[in-house]
Amino acid sequence: MITALPLRENTEIQGDILAGFKKDHMTFLFLQFGAKDAAQNWLAELLPNIATTQQVAAFNEKFHEARKSSQGDDPKNLKATWLGLSLTYPGIQRLTGKETDRDPVFPKVPTGTTIQAFVQGSGSPQRADALGDKGSNAPDKWIFGSETKPAIHAVLTIAADAEHDRDAELNRQREAASRAGVVIVYQQNGATLPGNRRGKEHFGFKDGVSEPVVSNFDDPAEHDSPRMIAAHEFVLGVEDTPLPKNVPDWMKYGSFQVVRRLGQDVPGWWAQVNTELKKLRDAKVVGENAKAEWLGARLVGRWRCGASVAKFPDAPPASGTRPDNDISFRDDPDGVVTPLFSHLRKNAPRDGLIDDGEHVDEKFMDEHRIIRRGIPYGAPFDPANEDGGGPDEPRGLMFVCYQADLVRQFEFIQADWINSPNFPRGRDPQPGPDPMVSGELGKDITGDVAFESNGNGGRKTTMLHFMPFVTTEGSVYAFTPSISTLRGLSRGRLEAVAPGGQSGWTSTLPGGQTRPQEPPAKPAPVDEILPWPDVQGRYWTFSGRTVRAVGAGAAETKALTTGSDDRTGVVLGQEDFAAWPALAGVEQVDAILPVPDEQCMNGESAYWLFHTVNGKQVYRRIAIALDARHTNRRTGDDLPIGYWRSCADIGRIDAVLPVPDMQRVGGKSYYWVFHTTPQGQVYRMIAVHDGRVYSGGRTHPDELVRRDGNLTVWNSLQGISRVEAHAFVPGRSLVDDQTWTWIFHNQQYRLISIAGGDRHTDTRIREDRPNTAWFRRP
Repeated sequence: MITALPLRENTEIQGDILAGFKKDHMTFLFLQFGAKDAAQNWLAELLPNIATTQQVAAFNEKFHEARKSSQGDDPKNLKATWLGLSLTYPGIQRLTGKETDRDPVFPKVPTGTTIQAFVQGSGSPQRADALGDKGSNAPDKWIFGSETKPAIHAVLTIAADAEHDRDAELNRQREAASRAGVVIVYQQNGATLPGNRRGKEHFGFKDGVSEPVVSNFDDPAEHDSPRMIAAHEFVLGVEDTPLPKNVPDWMKYGSFQVVRRLGQDVPGWWAQVNTELKKLRDAKVVGENAKAEWLGARLVGRWRCGASVAKFPDAPPASGTRPDNDISFRDDPDGVVTPLFSHLRKNAPRDGLIDDGEHVDEKFMDEHRIIRRGIPYGAPFDPANEDGGGPDEPRGLMFVCYQADLVRQFEFIQADWINSPNFPRGRDPQPGPDPMVSGELGKDITGDVAFESNGNGGRKTTMLHFMPFVTTEGSVYAFTPSISTLRGLSRGRLEAVAPGGQSGWTSTLPGGQTRPQEPPAKPAPVDEILPWPDVQGRYWTFSGRTVRAVGAGAAETKALTTGSDDRTGVVLGQEDFAAWPALAGVEQVDAILPVPDEQCMNGESAYWLFHTVNGKQVYRRIAIALDARHTNRRTGDDLPIGYWRSCADIGRIDAVLPVPDMQRVGGKSYYWVFHTTPQGQVYRMIAVHDGRVYSGGRTHPDELVRRDGNLTVWNSLQGISRVEAHAFVPGRSLVDDQTWTWIFHNQQYRLISIAGGDRHTDTRIREDRPNTAWFRRP
């Protein structure tokens, strides 16, 4: 099936780039690797938990719908914790062992390219001076990222809705780093500001309003901006666009990341606004009743609520008005309404750019856009609050942005637009630098800005002056690789992203251990297969006490259905039952049945898990979270299988196959249950009702729909004595009323098709093959 927004299904691009973590609590760990092998093992252990675009986009969509249903309130039970990883140039060198000029990561580093910027790093003298990082912003005053501080090899981002979830994940990552000899050079926590400051930065203005709308990812109907920006401006090689010259294939589906700690002097900035407002009063540009918020809004280009000055020039709109992004400056070329030096126009001039007397087409701006992420840090300024609200308390913004080219995007905006007094060019006097985040930075950037106004005598220019009240306190250039590239790096290799490359698990050995050579894959028993609740084409296979994560993308699915699987491998990683809290006390999984009306609800999916204890089968309820780690938990005690009315006479359930076209039909979901009898395996059809609430909790009544029948009734199962497990083929459910599924038995698998309708006619599509591919790594 073709989706209208295909990039939302991408499992290679990390989740923060296009989808955005959008969490209230974040931690940035700036890391330094030790020994190469230990660092590779650390990455291998981390990799299963890195969030993909598909995971984050699916969660964000559910969150958005839940918010609409609750009239704008955040859903309290819909939560997730995400991890993202970016690597610096020295970090990639360490992981690959390419730390000498004889064997470089990049064979060529041309001058003026994004590769050169990445290799040099933002703390190098070549980059810092051009970015305005001098004086109080100079790298020798930074907390992290300068050449005088410990080298940073990676930036690990931890993001969660709840502080305790963020802290729990942080503790896990600190322990994993310690085991692998990975040093935490610096830790920075951030959090959404509380109360009515929520969604704002420390100066008090709504943040993150002017983000680009990305084609084939964002739904235009959900945004008021009419302009769509191509995804390749932010992600390299996406949608098969050619990679830029000298950018290697392993960078496909990756994005360059900038991380900066920007300190904010809140009382100083607002005091300066009042000082400059007095100049405007004295010049009779504004009346005596003009307030600091009026001038502050013009410096930013928006009122504190996020509404644009362009649309609301005189006063902020009524409470509850949504921030607007459908803004035009075409009728304000001289910046009389929204000043040319305002933060909004300095970062995104839109359709109002007159440069050296020429109108600049907005397409020129598209290639300079960035995707901004980030979060405030520190307590809000509140001098009456003795617990961290004082003027000397550290506070500011952890600025994060993603782009396909560091030079053309972030550096261009910072140096050529934000800091430049002569942008837009060709004006006398010059418009001046951005007074919100720039200001006086030396003799070349004096901090003077030209405030344009109209009066009775025509145009009037009033010169104002702004000192810098945002200070760079740390900066890192990093690269956020694709999942496949991270997998290759965990083996010390820089590998191109292959077609159908899969995200997911890899080796999960504790850091510091050496990975042994794996023996060749062989056919083996499969006890059960469970689809991931949030990623199509991902499954967990259960064999004995081992859980394997497997992934079937387009290439793998073709090999496992109609092509050759002789060299195909789908195993992304494996671990013992002990890693699953939901499986505590379980020796072997017999079958797993999804709770039909509790899938992807409140941030998790619920299941009934059947397993055998002392020769008798029991079942329990478990839940799997929709986060990157797929945190799981046991939610009920083991109960006798006799509690199921439809299965009370069954000794052991072997497998459960949902009837494809009869899920959530009339409040019921139907299943074929394969179970063992003294005469061999048979099957029956049962129905499970949607949940009903009663005084003791919630129950799901079940009923027997069709009594036991022999496997010979199924044309597609001829020759099979015992069905062990099944897995629906991704993208092949109810296509032309046919659903394809893999059937596993006796260390083999075959492909069958089940038709919809009353008879559910079944057909064998492919004969038995050894299930080796399901135990082989790519």
